[in-house]
Amino acid sequence: MMGSMGLMMLFGLFALFALIAAAVYVGVRLARGTGSDESARSVLDRRFAAGELSAEEYYERESALRSAAPASGKGGRGLAGG
Repeated sequence: MMGSMGLMMLFGLFALFALIAAAVYVGVRLARGTGSDESARSVLDRRFAAGELSAEEYYERESALRSAAPASGKGGRGLAGG
């Protein structure tokens, strides 16, 4: 009888550990976002290469990206400005 109680307690601790590990994993995944590190410029280049954009559309959007880029290249605030 005592052995089965110890086994149940061990199983409970394992289940608790698995639950905590799953919560940490989900939290980290949500904090990172969707997992896509593709920049706006990379998306633009890929869409142009795939023929989804004309040359005129590409250059217009590329110009908009350049004008919206932060001056220091850091911070990533873009048009928000503050």
